[in-house]
Amino acid sequence: MNYQDVRAKFEAPLATAYGALSPAVPIYFDNFIDVLSDTVDEFVHVNIQFGLTTESTLTTSHDQIRGVIVVRVFTEKGKGPARNQTLLNTATTSIQTINNTAKTSSGVYAKTGSIEGPTFTDEGPFFVSRIETGFQATFIS
Repeated sequence: MNYQDVRAKFEAPLATAYGALSPAVPIYFDNFIDVLSDTVDEFVHVNIQFGLTTESTLTTSHDQIRGVIVVRVFTEKGKGPARNQTLLNTATTSIQTINNTAKTSSGVYAKTGSIEGPTFTDEGPFFVSRIETGFQATFIS
C-alpha cells in the first residue's frame, strides 16, 4: 500500500489544472502550515484524509484505501463570487475526470462519491468556497 500514489492520483491533475489557468493559481496541499500568511489574493488548498485501510472485516483486500478529499478555494473578499466559483469549477471538473477515468491494468484506480458543496464562508480577507467527496482507491498490480 502506498499513500503517495493515492495522493498523486488526485494532486497531479489538480495541480496541472490550476497551473494551466491564466494566470496560474497557486495550489497548496496538506504539508503547508500557514497558507493564509504566504499568499496575496487567491489560492487553492487541498486536504486528503485517509480512513480505514487495513480493517479486514470491511474487505479481504488490503490494497483498498478509503478517504476524503477537501478542496477550498480562497479569493479576495468584496469582489463578488464569480472568480471563486470559476476556480471551484476547475476542482470539480478535475475530480469528475478522475472519477470517469477507465480502470487500468496497473497502478491506482480511484472512484469518488458525490461531491458535496459548495459551501461558502469568509476567512480574514478571503471569500472561501469548499467542496468535498469521499473516495476509494484500489491498487492494481
